[in-house]
Amino acid sequence: MDSLCRIVLADDHKLLMEGVRSLLAPYPELRVEGMAADGEEAVALTASLAPHLLIMDLSMPRMDGVEAARAAREVSPRTRIIIYTGHEDGRRLPELVHAGVMAVVRKSAPPRALLDAIACVRRGETFLEACDPGGIMAGMLRRNARGEEERERGPDLSVLSPREKEIFRRLAEGDSVRGIADALSISPKTVESHKYNLLTKLKASSVGDLIKIAIRCGVLKL
Repeated sequence: MDSLCRIVLADDHKLLMEGVRSLLAPYPELRVEGMAADGEEAVALTASLAPHLLIMDLSMPRMDGVEAARAAREVSPRTRIIIYTGHEDGRRLPELVHAGVMAVVRKSAPPRALLDAIACVRRGETFLEACDPGGIMAGMLRRNARGEEERERGPDLSVLSPREKEIFRRLAEGDSVRGIADALSISPKTVESHKYNLLTKLKASSVGDLIKIAIRCGVLKL
């Protein structure tokens, strides 16, 4: 948790952004690298800086927080997003959850709430400091966070048999079905059967997908 965390702030109220920057100033591991005055600028800064965190308002000119969150996730998938909002009723929470936001903090909350949210999100957890009857949205945020963690980590290769792992590696390296069959002294039909099982178990639709998975999981080195 002491490693450097690069942050972009976005709010159309400059004084509020300066206040947030002052709040973070005593913590050297939290470094503000950019500040945006509207949603479009927030997305542009996220694309160029790829920060660890994007902390932004919900209501901004040109592009609001929901739209900006979606766009920011497109240009920098690893950037985690915190919404710092003046809205108290939580009516837009479902939109924020589906946009990939990991934390929502009310501006009326004590400053400590924002620091707590940052700490939670940096750990890969979610934080919801807003109206959420029954904790429904908090549960959705947690499920989104788990899904994101699984996507970054990649599929679980332990579900593969030793033979499947060998064929997976060879397919990822570009070997043909015939070449794999000859190398392993098995029939091409058997290789095709293993290939089908690999696609099913790893939730892939093509050999190209298998190559991407192999790179993400470290099976194939670039």
